[in-house]
Order: sequence, then structure tokens, then C-alpha cells
Amino acid sequence: MSYDIISGDSHVDLRFMPETIFVDNAEPSMVDKMPYVVETENGKRWMATGTDLGIAGHQTDKNTFSAEMDYRHKRMLDGGFFGDVDKGYHPTNAELRIRDQEKDGVEAEVLYGLLRVGKQLNDRVQVNEIFRIYNDWAAQFCKANPDRFAGLACVPNHDPNAASMELERSARIGLKGADFGVGGSGRPIYHKDWEILWQTANDTGLPISFHTTGLIPMKAGSDEGSEYDGVFHNVRTVLFQLSGAEFVTSTIISGICERYPNFKFVLGECGVSWLPYVLDRMDHECDGMKGLTMKPSEYWTRQGYTTFQYEPVAGDFIPMIGPDNVIWGSDYPHQDGVWPDSLKVIEECLGRIDPEQKRKVICENTAKLYDFKL
Repeated sequence: MSYDIISGDSHVDLRFMPETIFVDNAEPSMVDKMPYVVETENGKRWMATGTDLGIAGHQTDKNTFSAEMDYRHKRMLDGGFFGDVDKGYHPTNAELRIRDQEKDGVEAEVLYGLLRVGKQLNDRVQVNEIFRIYNDWAAQFCKANPDRFAGLACVPNHDPNAASMELERSARIGLKGADFGVGGSGRPIYHKDWEILWQTANDTGLPISFHTTGLIPMKAGSDEGSEYDGVFHNVRTVLFQLSGAEFVTSTIISGICERYPNFKFVLGECGVSWLPYVLDRMDHECDGMKGLTMKPSEYWTRQGYTTFQYEPVAGDFIPMIGPDNVIWGSDYPHQDGVWPDSLKVIEECLGRIDPEQKRKVICENTAKLYDFKL
């Protein structure tokens, strides 16, 4: 298959998973702890051991919409995303998902999974089992259409040994990378306990993604009701990508890249334009730091990537951080993504840069990192 555009940041999400997937595939002793779907007065919800894990299906909380998300919801409606419900949800139905790719001018996608579950649940064994089931499902989903999909494993963010073992297993079953949820992990990226995970990533060649789940800005008191909810959500949306500054700094100045030169990391949905400043700051503050034999920015060039979906100034900053280190993604099916308008968005963001550099960003870098055959 030939490629012109590959989305390096797309999603599956718990909300679109088959409703009995976890209960049906759990070890007998874990069935009672698995996520399941319940009907509520506000629609279907995913639940597990008394914890509300979020919406199931297409319901949307309009109170959290930004103006852009409201517009995107309409564009997705116009594009048919909410149709064919008799066949299932588009993100987890291969036929419908490929049809949505074709509507968008995209030939393949990298699939992120259950970004928040490891943060929402505290039972380690429970989370391990949920991730195992999801990873098995993702491997089979992608194996049926390997030219179209590259799946990322969910690895536990609370147990370094469990994370390492699941990463090894994920490599064996054909997944192409892994997402590590920094938020809620209890240990920073630079903590020595995670060393076994970075070594396993180095040895397997699977890149580790640190996908942002957003900075958490200050929030008004709970006694003030919902008066400020809309503003809070919009502030958080604007600042969403800047958590990547912590990820890249922690990874590089802790010496992970020095110790494991085959280790690759991705700042998932973290954007482009803030990176030149942070790389410059690291070079200024940390050049010659004990344990580093290169400038921090040189480790970035050798081992780091970032993804973005809509950033009109990205083309101005890509030369500063390297066209080999930037990946475009549609963020499908999220309502802060760009489906079904990816071609228009790519032109707006990258239309001014050199065509060879543009092709790297929208196709070649993702193909190389996740093993799509050009």
C-alpha cells in the first residue's frame, strides 16, 4: 500500500469499546472488577467497582464544549460519524473506521487506547487485567488491517515490573508502541523504579508515548457550584499540551536517552511551538550535566518526537526542532481533533514549508517509527 498521509495520533477510547469486552475476556477471579456499561438517566456510562469511568457511546456533555468543539461536533455529524449505529461505533468497527479514513484523506492511523483508566482506578491487579484485555483486542483489530492501523499498548503506570512485562508481551503480539500514562503514576518519569521499563523499550524497539492528559489548572471551590465550569474546561483545553514540557525535560535530563540510545519517546498531542524554548532552556541549564555526554537538544534530535493536530504556526517552528522529529495526527475521533477536515488543516499548518519536510511530518516519520511499509 502506498501512503501520502498517516495520522500518528488517533484514538480508540473506552467509550467506544464493545460493551462486554472486559467481562467476557477477564480471568474468572477478575470478572466482578471489570468495566461494564449501565443505563443511567443521563445515558450509558462505563462503571467498574463503583467508579464512574465516563460516557459509553455517543452522548456528550454539552457543558464541557468549547466553541471549537461545538463546531467540530457539527462537522463530525455532517461527515456521518454518528451514523450506521447498527454496525457499531466507528472507532472500533474496522469497516466504518477505514471509511472515515478515506473521507478524511488519511491512509493509516496510529491508535492510542484507554488513556485515563490507569488514572481512575487504584487497584493494580484490576488495571493490569483491563490493559491486558484491551491490548489483546487492539492487536487483533490491527492485525486484520495491518496496512491501516498500528496499535499502541496500554502499559500499567503504577507497577514498573508489570509495565515492563506487558510491554514485552505487547511486542510479541504485534503492537507497535506503548502509551505510558504519566498522570497518576505516583512516580515521576525520572524515578529509578522505571528503569526496567525504559530498558525494555530499548530492547524491544517499541517507542513509548507520553500522551498528554492535560495540565490541571486551579479550580473554583466546590461550594460555588457549576458557575465556573465552562471557563475551567476552556482554560484546561488551552493549556492541555503544555504538560509535554515536563515529559521531555524529565526524559532527557534524567539520562534515559544517554543510557538507552535505542529508546524512542513520543510527546503525544503535545504540540510543536513551545519546544524550541524548552530545548534551548535545557541546553543552557543542563549542558555538561553529570551523566550526559551530549547536549539535551541532541538527544531530542536522536530519540524524541512530538505530535500535533492543529497548530497554524507549527511550520515556523518545525525547522527549529527538526522535521524528522515532528508527527502530524488527526486526533480522530476526538471532538478537539480535525476529522473530517484533515487535508484542509494540513495545508493551513504546513502549506508554507518545504514539500520534503511536509511529507516527513504527515507520513514518513510515522511510517518509520511504527513500521508502516512505504
